[in-house]
Amino acid sequence: MAVAESSSLQDPKRAQPSKQRTALFYPLVLACLLAAAILASVTPAQASQNSIGKATLTQGTCQGTGLPNGSCYRAVVSGCPEATGDFAATVKINEPANLNQLHGTVFFTTGGTGSSFYDYDSEFQGDVRCSGSNCGLLVVQQINAANYRTVQIEFVDPEQLISEPDGWLTGPAADGPRALACRYATVVHAVWSILLNRDASHPVCATGNSGGGALIAYAITQYGMGNTSGPGPMFTMVETTSGPPYGRIDRGCAGTAAPNLSVSCPSGVKLSEDFKIQTAQSFIDPAYPSAVCSADINSNGKRVYASFRHDSVVSDDFPTPSYKTVVRALFGSQDLSAAVPLGTEWYNAIKSSKTAVCVAGAPHALPADFDGAETIVNDVTNHCK
Repeated sequence: MAVAESSSLQDPKRAQPSKQRTALFYPLVLACLLAAAILASVTPAQASQNSIGKATLTQGTCQGTGLPNGSCYRAVVSGCPEATGDFAATVKINEPANLNQLHGTVFFTTGGTGSSFYDYDSEFQGDVRCSGSNCGLLVVQQINAANYRTVQIEFVDPEQLISEPDGWLTGPAADGPRALACRYATVVHAVWSILLNRDASHPVCATGNSGGGALIAYAITQYGMGNTSGPGPMFTMVETTSGPPYGRIDRGCAGTAAPNLSVSCPSGVKLSEDFKIQTAQSFIDPAYPSAVCSADINSNGKRVYASFRHDSVVSDDFPTPSYKTVVRALFGSQDLSAAVPLGTEWYNAIKSSKTAVCVAGAPHALPADFDGAETIVNDVTNHCK
């Protein structure tokens, strides 16, 4: 494995839901639990900065892809400020073989719109050094085999009842990705509160690639999950890979006016923070009421949307990030995208415990690379404690 370390520094087949289910409402979930279905409604506390919504979990049937023997749920999120209407996602949970020796719980998210499970994301497939050429599955499988509960979130409605063409980034929201990250934080809170019974005796950790890493960064920065002030859980350790690309949206949408930033991976290289028009159209504009990022890029930074800096992970209204959560950031030496300098903006701003790693030869879809996948497995199993 070729890695360098410094202490300073996408759609699968969808799950089909069970036809039989019984409605159960929090906090009487356990008392009303019936055989084949669980329905739980959560009313969370306020986060330290942004507030989360309510989540309802309904047990269904997992599709036969990725890691077998999972339990799948339809998660319906409501009440996220700025989000219009309900939103639905799919949650897949795999318990370890020896639950009596559980080491912790790890949440997984994929890049872009997050519309794939980590263990069956086409972006993470292709390296023949991974079994079945599926390195995403290797990551989830090996972490699960190390006695961790794995929780994967796919931002797709398994019943296809709610239209969400852009996954978690389906807008409009005045504060764009920052406001829509409420969906991730709400689902994580619901799984921890209801299915894990607010387990405080085992660590809760997370890893996500690119946009999936941005969800984690928003969760610990704007939604209070990096400290005990949030709604819970507090992540013990997180590992973002290839990002987060929303570190400074104001710079990403500036076109040719975007700055170049020196990065540590590849070492000694300066990379532009310009999202470029295709990324803007696919992953930024859908979160807003109109194509504001594309407009700014086309004007070369002269048509700045007023809340771009506010909507960034490194925002204008939040103190310098300092977390109880241990942060590890992974970048690939073959990734020359804007996600690297924009993720570095966030990493450099962190004043608490952090480590950055450069995986030689890894692309932007870092878990698709065998060395990248093995690095994630080793980091999670060694630091999620």
